[in-house]
Amino acid sequence: MTHQDYKEMISAYALSALDATDDRVLSTHLNECAECRRELDEWKQTVATVAFDATPLVPSPQVRERILTQVRADKVSVPKSNVVPLVRTQKNVWSSLGTLGAIAASLLFVALLVYTVLLWREKQAVQSELATLRAEVTQTKKDLDEQTKLIQMFAKPGTRFAELTAMPIAPAATAKLAYDSTGHAMVMTNGLPAPPAGKAYQLWFIVGGKPMPGKTFSTDSHGKAMMEDQIPGVAMNSAVFAITLEPKDGVPAPTGSMYLRS
Repeated sequence: MTHQDYKEMISAYALSALDATDDRVLSTHLNECAECRRELDEWKQTVATVAFDATPLVPSPQVRERILTQVRADKVSVPKSNVVPLVRTQKNVWSSLGTLGAIAASLLFVALLVYTVLLWREKQAVQSELATLRAEVTQTKKDLDEQTKLIQMFAKPGTRFAELTAMPIAPAATAKLAYDSTGHAMVMTNGLPAPPAGKAYQLWFIVGGKPMPGKTFSTDSHGKAMMEDQIPGVAMNSAVFAITLEPKDGVPAPTGSMYLRS
C-alpha cells in the first residue's frame, strides 16, 4: 500500500467510517508517519468545527401543527391493551416438596416392582433348574439300583440267561432275560421303538404254545428298559419268552405285534 493510499483513508478514519481491517492498518501507519498524524489532526478539527457550527433547524408553524395533529390522532386511535398483568404467585415450598416426594415414591415403587419381577424370574429359573437336577438325580438313583440288582442277579449261583431275537417289525431291538432258581426274572431291552400313546410292551411266557402274561413296561428315548417279573413255575424249564405291543394295562392273551422272541 502506497503513502497516498494511507492519506486517502484519513478522512474516513476521522469520521470513524473505516472497516476494522482498514482501521487497524491505518492505525499502524499513523504510529510511524508524522505527516499523516498532522493531517488526521486537521481532519478531526474540521469535523469538530462543522458539528459545533451547525445551526439547528426550526420547523415552520404549518409543519409543527401537522406533526402535533398526527400525534394527537395516533394517541386517540391507540387500542386499549388486552394484556393481563402477570401476577406472580409465591410458590408453596411444602407443596413443591410434596410433589417431589410423590415423584420419588413413584420411582421407588417402579424400582421395587422391577426388582420383584427380576427376583420372581430368577426364582422360576432356579426352580426349573432344581427340578431338572432332581429328575437327573432320581434317574441316576434308579439306574444305580437297577445295576445293583443286575449284579446281584448275575452273582447268584444257578442264574440262567435267555437272549431274545428281534422280529422284522423292530430289527434293531435286543433283549436279555436273566432269572434265578426261584423264578425271579429281570428283562433288559434296548432299541425298542417308543410305544404309541395308550400302549406298552408286555412280557410273555409261552409253554407248549400257550402264552402266559407277564408285566407291562415302557422304554426311554433310547428304547431301553429294565423290568422285574416272576416266571410261573411251569415255565421255569421249557418256556419261550416273547415281548409284544399291547394296551398299557396289559391283556391276558396277546393281541398286538411281536417285537422280540427267544
